[in-house]
Amino acid sequence: MVGGVEDERRQRAVDGLGLAEVGSHPRLDRITRLACLALDVPMSAVTVLDRGRAWFPSAAGFEPGPMPAEDTFCSTTLAEDGDEPLAVVDAHADPRFQDLPVVHEGVNAYVGLPLRDHTGTAVATFCVFDTQPRELTPEQREAFEDLAAWAERELVASTEMQQASRVQASLLPSRPVRVGEWDVDGLCLPALAVGGDFYDYEVSGGVLHVSLGDVMGKGTGAALIGAATRTALRGTSSAVSAGVDLGVTVTHVARSMLDDLERAESFVTLIDLALDLESGVARYVDAGSGLLLLVRADGTPVRLSGRDRPLGILPDDHWEEVEVELGTGDRLVLFSDGVLDLLEDPDDWPRAVGAWVAEADDLPSFLTAMARHATEETPLDDITVVAVFRQGVEEIG
Repeated sequence: MVGGVEDERRQRAVDGLGLAEVGSHPRLDRITRLACLALDVPMSAVTVLDRGRAWFPSAAGFEPGPMPAEDTFCSTTLAEDGDEPLAVVDAHADPRFQDLPVVHEGVNAYVGLPLRDHTGTAVATFCVFDTQPRELTPEQREAFEDLAAWAERELVASTEMQQASRVQASLLPSRPVRVGEWDVDGLCLPALAVGGDFYDYEVSGGVLHVSLGDVMGKGTGAALIGAATRTALRGTSSAVSAGVDLGVTVTHVARSMLDDLERAESFVTLIDLALDLESGVARYVDAGSGLLLLVRADGTPVRLSGRDRPLGILPDDHWEEVEVELGTGDRLVLFSDGVLDLLEDPDDWPRAVGAWVAEADDLPSFLTAMARHATEETPLDDITVVAVFRQGVEEIG
């Protein structure tokens, strides 16, 4: 059995990667299926030992279920922690394994190799099984080691990305806002596990502060920049609710992030908006986005935009505030350019998006329709939408 300091270090690594959490791993499933075909074995698996139990993030050829760690071949593989595969040619003749329940149930041959995280700690195993005594040929052993190396990369990458995805989702507003006649909500559908889009909204002092940004690029790097931008914009909330010009606050954010954006060779398109919930007057800055649409109560779409550049382009850039008033029954939508992938004619987006907005019975049904459009098409970029609906008299009543 695995034990002592090494066992504690391995458990910390398993906890750190979130390997003990139940979840699907389709990329690992591809590897275990391929192992069965390439090595002509009936079963293959990736196995994690977690606090005395074994479970399988991926398995092919059998129905996986948790079992005691001591009932597995893999506990020995991890205990030996070698760079060479552990090969068991005939488990019935091997005193280390002949009493295992899985051997009595028909498993006779096993080959397993530890999978390691970026620190070199063995966190799981890649293994294949056969019901007959057998030994891999040199060519099969080489293929097995290649598949194990692939599984190792995918295991660590996929779990880290799943964690990043959960963290990014946790940074989005946790619930819609409904204040008097105003409804506010949004959605974010990353093209990958994590993405460069972000949105945020909050109400303070009778002012709704909304931000929607799109970082150049995709994946973890873009997500980190997006999180930093969101945090910087959050830091301006008290000034925004006090009525400070958004051109001033966005310029401050852009200057504070300029060095980081230059080192990352990235930029951020942004819409930052403050809405007075009593008067209906919205102030906004459009930093290179151009994707802001006001749909009047009669269904008429009005494209709103500014002329300012994204954050991170030129060091001396500054941004200007623009005003527009939302009347009763008006609807305002901010979105990222991933939405354009959903349209037959992206150049005619005000008409198409305006129709979606006008046809929706309410804000939840609009966002549901947007999510449905995203699943019906194949967008190449993150899709993020924030909507602000001012209810009509009949809706309020």
